[in-house]
Amino acid sequence: MKKKLAPFILGLGLVSLAACSNEGEENTESASNEEGDVEFGSVLATSDAGDITADDVLNQIGTNQVANQTFQLVLDKVLTDKYSEELSMDELNKEIEAEIEQYGGEDNFAMMLQQSQPGMTVDKYKSQRVSNTLNDLYFADYFEITDEEALDSVRKSSHILVSFAEEGEEGEEAAEGEEEPAMTKEEAKAHADDLKAQLDDGADFGELATEHSDDTGSAQNNGELGYVSKGQMVEEFETALFELEPGQISEPVESQFGYHIILNEEMSGEDTPKEEVNKIKSTLVNEKIKEDPSQALQAYRDLLEEYNVSFENEEIQSYIEETFLSADEALEKAQQEQEDAAAEEESEGAPTEENAEEDAAAEGEEESADTEEDAK
Repeated sequence: MKKKLAPFILGLGLVSLAACSNEGEENTESASNEEGDVEFGSVLATSDAGDITADDVLNQIGTNQVANQTFQLVLDKVLTDKYSEELSMDELNKEIEAEIEQYGGEDNFAMMLQQSQPGMTVDKYKSQRVSNTLNDLYFADYFEITDEEALDSVRKSSHILVSFAEEGEEGEEAAEGEEEPAMTKEEAKAHADDLKAQLDDGADFGELATEHSDDTGSAQNNGELGYVSKGQMVEEFETALFELEPGQISEPVESQFGYHIILNEEMSGEDTPKEEVNKIKSTLVNEKIKEDPSQALQAYRDLLEEYNVSFENEEIQSYIEETFLSADEALEKAQQEQEDAAAEEESEGAPTEENAEEDAAAEGEEESADTEEDAK
């Protein structure tokens, strides 16, 4: 669960820097009201001892939290205006609801959110998804990433994995619950060669993957891995995949996980869903920002200038400038935390997307139908 939520919770949007700049401070609930906006007025309560004003409450919350929320709301308002015709809220909501159902419904999803990031609620998660989608659209435009460039950077892939036991473990069960003992390296190679021969004779790739692949996560979906970008898979897999012509199937490729038979699937811009293209663009944006974090800061400065944004309170203005508009060190720290999280995920180990088997086991417990393809 933690891995699947990472792209949204640990996104590169500068709004995530609030956590870095407020270490030690207690997080507060969002000021949004689920029942709609409320006109609070300047005076919230009166008494013989004195009035309680909106400023009193804001001061109690703290300048930093108020400034963070102000900056977030400004970004949301500006980006919503800028991309009102490109962002389909109906489609995004369907995507979010499908994700929630994938984890067994809203109650289970809420529990997983709490485990992944204490204090995160389903409503907050939905709001964050909208914010992140808007930011992704903006940065893709800012860096002038076209659909063609995005699709050229990935391959749509499927694979069949034939795993083998480590030296000295031959004849033992490779994992709890497996009926057959793990094959030796030689046996696995012979089996992979036989599967490749069947494919050369016209056998259906998906059927063989479902029946024979030891990557149980992708095997449930005909061996499909979805869109694979560079740096996402182990080096041997990546090198072989990106050398294949569209529609071509590789010879068995050895990696630390076993032997892979890799299919580079045919794909075109017309057949690729727009949401998938946007996800690929987001990956390219992250790569560009990692290369030069100052680009993200300049992008936000340019956006605020384009919309003539002015923060009327001097303390809020000062905090936002220091935290979001010139916070190179803070941005680099946020990115380092994201990289550390990604490294932790990779260390869990698995043949596809580094932990497909673990995801499949979780699926079985939750009786989910399909796995969400892991993104970098």
